[in-house]
Amino acid sequence: MNPLAAILLLLVAAKGLGELLERAGYPSIIGEIGAGALLGPAVLNIVRPEATIEVFADVGLITLLFMSGAQLNLRTFARSGRAGFWIACAGVAIPLAAGAALGFASGFDLISSLFIGIALSITSIGISVRTLIDLRQLKSDIGLLVVSASVIDDVIGIILLGMLTSLTMGEGYGQGMIITLLLAILFFAVLLTIGRRVIVWAFRASHRAHIHEMPYSVALICGLLCALAGDAAGLHYAIGAFLAGLILGDSIRSDRSLYDNLSDLAFGFFVTLFFASIGLLFPPSLGGIPLLFLIALILAAFGSKILGGFAGSLRTLRDPRRSLVVGLGLVPRGEIALVVAKISLSAGLITAALFSSVTIMVIVTVFATPFLMARGFSWIRR
Repeated sequence: MNPLAAILLLLVAAKGLGELLERAGYPSIIGEIGAGALLGPAVLNIVRPEATIEVFADVGLITLLFMSGAQLNLRTFARSGRAGFWIACAGVAIPLAAGAALGFASGFDLISSLFIGIALSITSIGISVRTLIDLRQLKSDIGLLVVSASVIDDVIGIILLGMLTSLTMGEGYGQGMIITLLLAILFFAVLLTIGRRVIVWAFRASHRAHIHEMPYSVALICGLLCALAGDAAGLHYAIGAFLAGLILGDSIRSDRSLYDNLSDLAFGFFVTLFFASIGLLFPPSLGGIPLLFLIALILAAFGSKILGGFAGSLRTLRDPRRSLVVGLGLVPRGEIALVVAKISLSAGLITAALFSSVTIMVIVTVFATPFLMARGFSWIRR
């Protein structure tokens, strides 16, 4: 199918189903993912994943994280950082151990078992953020803890991936881990000091331009540049985009027209395509996939993350129900877990069946999380 026609069809179907789910009381993200699954290889096989759609989806993830950062205050977010760190540690350690144990119990070797553990340990910040936005909980204490933990979670996941890659290349895990960690620290240090001043100065200077839409363009440029810088540092570009939005948050929110225009562009087009593209990943069949292992993998994915988020946040929130919702917010795996799987498959570290199993696990957690979080917040209100 013509890429433009595919994008148009995805957009219409995603918005239509999203509206239906929103009216039924569920987050619209479920309908957007469902539209991709319906049109993709799993059901109608009208639209297939291809390069053009992936580019639009990547921009969608960048704008989603940029706008979610713009909705938050840097100081408020920083205050939740310490609690988010401990939640992230528990939310990584427990799934990592559970995944490795499942791998060994299922007869996989060391490398494949470590891969399973890493795939289970990485939360999708994009899914969590969009769900919190749909539920209007992004600025709540639970929302801030989920987002801060997810950011740190992704950084830890990238470091683990670096360790796995170095180990398989015969370099040992020490060197790869140290280099990845130093690059991550350097990225955060530069962006939050010198970079922060440059970004704020450039955005303020844009208001003196003769071109009316210059602040709009500069805001997007800053988001894309930080995303590229994060990617160059070995992190996921979503982290750089989120930090750019966080830095510019107060400035963007002070101009309501600018904020509304950026939000409409993001959620009206690009973000929708990102979630619809996830639905396209649903496989047409489960042939060749060991069913018992797949069930165990999915159960481990849900149980380990919920337990990790619960254990990590209970000390801060001191409320089992609210801590449970934090655990639910960490359940979705997404783009980084799929990147880990693709890299491992290309390097010959895992089999095609294991790759397919992890892909299905990712999609199931993505699809289920909005339902679970909606129920969780409803439970808290009751």
